[in-house]
Amino acid sequence: MYRETYLGRRLLWVMGGLSLAMMVVLLQILHVQVFMARAEDRAARVQSKTVVPMGTIVDRAGYPLAYDVPLYELTVDGSVINSEHRLADVREWLEGLGFPANEVNAVMAAVSRGQRATLKPLNGEQAAAARERIAQAASQGRQACVRLDVGWRRHHPHGYVAAHVLGFRNLNVPPATQGGVHQVYQQFLETGRGLQPEYAHEAEIPGGATPFFPSPFRRDIVLTLNLGVQYRVEQALDRAVERYDARGGAVVVMDPRDGAIIALASRPTFDPNRFYEYGSETWKDRAVENHYEPGSVMKALTFAAAYDTGLLQEDTQIEDTGALAYEGRVIYNSQRRGFGLVTPAEALAHSLNVATARVALQMGPAIFYRYMEAFGIGRKTEVDLANETAGILHEPNSPEWSPFYLATNAFGQGVSIPPIQLIRAMAVLANGGYLVHPHVLHGYYLNDTYYELDWPRGRQVIRPETARTVTRWLEGVIDVIKVFGQVDGIRVAGKTGTAQVPIPGGYSEDEQNTFFVGYYPAEAPQVIILVFLERPRLGPSVHGGGHAEVWASNTAYPTFVRIAESINPLLGIRPSSARSEQGHVLARQGE
Repeated sequence: MYRETYLGRRLLWVMGGLSLAMMVVLLQILHVQVFMARAEDRAARVQSKTVVPMGTIVDRAGYPLAYDVPLYELTVDGSVINSEHRLADVREWLEGLGFPANEVNAVMAAVSRGQRATLKPLNGEQAAAARERIAQAASQGRQACVRLDVGWRRHHPHGYVAAHVLGFRNLNVPPATQGGVHQVYQQFLETGRGLQPEYAHEAEIPGGATPFFPSPFRRDIVLTLNLGVQYRVEQALDRAVERYDARGGAVVVMDPRDGAIIALASRPTFDPNRFYEYGSETWKDRAVENHYEPGSVMKALTFAAAYDTGLLQEDTQIEDTGALAYEGRVIYNSQRRGFGLVTPAEALAHSLNVATARVALQMGPAIFYRYMEAFGIGRKTEVDLANETAGILHEPNSPEWSPFYLATNAFGQGVSIPPIQLIRAMAVLANGGYLVHPHVLHGYYLNDTYYELDWPRGRQVIRPETARTVTRWLEGVIDVIKVFGQVDGIRVAGKTGTAQVPIPGGYSEDEQNTFFVGYYPAEAPQVIILVFLERPRLGPSVHGGGHAEVWASNTAYPTFVRIAESINPLLGIRPSSARSEQGHVLARQGE
């Protein structure tokens, strides 16, 4: 009861906050752009600085995420002022514009010596007055004693929200943009060039034309992000990092059918408006730029490969002894006990390392690594976010590889990949067996026309039947861990991963990273969510004080549940409608 009340109140608070923020932003941009439009006919009289203005970035509904606002500087040139009377006139004019007395005094001291002095920044009214004075002098055939320079400042109206997706503009060091879509799409945002994909088509402007989109520069981009979902994901990740005392983390929410990223958050984070106050490590997107061992989430891919080849059937019996000696080393189950003969579904539900390693060894390296390559493991996804890493997957043709890697890679040890790569691989199970291209670009506006993109589907990785079967097995995983929470009224398929942190010479006994990747509704998946917590030190509180041991099932998975229940209303996913879909997504594909 408490939980439902809390969520209800939080929902109202978030929606109210978003509505207020949207209103403030709308009024601010309306003022800026209306002023700019009125000033266009005077642009020839204004000298522009070298900073090239960038187009606006909005979310899928047209809400602003980043845009340029003008920065004005007023230079007073003493060399063209030839009398005391003119000096007094200039002083009076500056004071009338509302500049502080100490600034006016400093300017006039320099001007009286025939020098130049600058006042900055100016507001819109002061800039308009300066333009008027310049125009008046020109109409009288005189040289104006003032010059107006205009530059541009990038503004992120929601502060840290979507910071790692957006990146920022940094004029102090090359390149001029860093991280996120600002770096990837810098050329288009500044020049309108470099973005004319073959799979774009003309479409209606999202939400209709607004005061902030399209921008006056007519080179804007629309992202796949849902601002409301993004906001709630960030709040949930902040709460999880604090609750479980994690070093950081990441969450990715994606449509498994086409790879559209609905939300992406990374912690620690920063405010792009004040990026210079943070270190470069904080700028890094942990979902894209860093790689980690994924732990037992990889078991879902191993069993999918084995079933797809015909090695496994649903009733296949796998011997699980709790320990497996191989290549001079021993693999253990996390429970430190054996489960006897188990089916693939039972091996996944109880996350058995030994059973998984046996399956991989039976497959052999040629088949196992062929499937891992098909799933995209160890390969960049080519997501349109900056600085993506490929991760590390040692394969039989690499000098670092040994047969022991085959056994451990099967359950997510000895392989290190970025979260964006992991969610793409798991999306194959959710969408009927094909690879998608994760992306954040939904459309773009250029030369008075709006275009939307149809991102092409990737190759078929596994059979649709395999995807259906493994999804059913992964529903069983939720049945085991639902003691830590479940999404009300909706069947979820997913897999946990608790991965020890590699250290020189082995693995840490005290630190681990936790993952959960889940998708739903299981019968017709519309959304897939990855939750990653970096080195959490606290499990959930237990009765009588203290905290439980840290596992993915009691840290990353409950965070997934909280996120899913929070964002489902915004995505139109409800318990009643979730079940009303006519069969699995594979049925809609004619399978």
